[in-house]
Amino acid sequence: MGNSLRHIRVIAANTFTEAIRQKVLYVLVVFCLLMLGGSSFISQMDFKGDDFKFMKDLAYAGISLVGLLVALLGAALLIPAEVEKRTIYTLLSKPVRKFEFIAGKYLGLVALLTLFVTLMAGIFFIALWGHENALTARELAAGGGRLTEVQTQLVGEYRASAYDPAMIQALALIWAKLCLVTVICVLFSTVASSTVFIVSCTLFVYLIGHLQMIAREYFLGGEVAQWWWKIFLAAVALLIPDFQTFNLSDEIIAGNTVRWVDTAPILAYAGVYALVTLTVSALVFEGREL
Repeated sequence: MGNSLRHIRVIAANTFTEAIRQKVLYVLVVFCLLMLGGSSFISQMDFKGDDFKFMKDLAYAGISLVGLLVALLGAALLIPAEVEKRTIYTLLSKPVRKFEFIAGKYLGLVALLTLFVTLMAGIFFIALWGHENALTARELAAGGGRLTEVQTQLVGEYRASAYDPAMIQALALIWAKLCLVTVICVLFSTVASSTVFIVSCTLFVYLIGHLQMIAREYFLGGEVAQWWWKIFLAAVALLIPDFQTFNLSDEIIAGNTVRWVDTAPILAYAGVYALVTLTVSALVFEGREL
């Protein structure tokens, strides 16, 4: 067990280093930074009190979109590249098992996603802090250095929106969702070597995961649902994660109260699904002829 954990840790660290060196990831990060940086111009606009909501929508959309691309390209490029360059043969010739290789690769990609989400969130929070200071300074200037009762209430609302701790919940949901996309991409990379095929299949599963809740409501909403639809939708729900549940972050961004007791089961579900899928990936890779 100790040797396995050490092997997984070394492979994860190496995967993280390789992923950091991928130039395409830098392009995606720069794109996300531009999206987040663009939110600073909101301080010069009038959104009739929805400034912070607009900033949060833009920031979380940017983190989700670019994070999805990072997850896809990270898993689809790194693992097949090991087989294509035959570096995996050198690695597996040592006392390293295939399941250690898969687990290490996945954890390295999770570390990359964690760094990405943390970095983007830090920049986003700085943008919120700057916007809150700008609005507060504007109210002070309008009041001649003193705040009226109405202005004091407005400043309190600014600070509550800028420093809302519930935003951590939204980030946790986005991070968990990206980790699920990554483990699905890792699963496909264990059976195929084509990057286009891996990315396409993962996006297909991602789309189904978002639509299965709508499908259940449509096909099971009638008084009498056909038994084969029930079996089919049950199989889909079992095999494909319900990504729609992670959109609880939209409620948080909208300012609605969402308790951690509601978020925790979703995060636990993501953890269990990732563990099961990673186990299946390791089993599939064990039987693959390299």
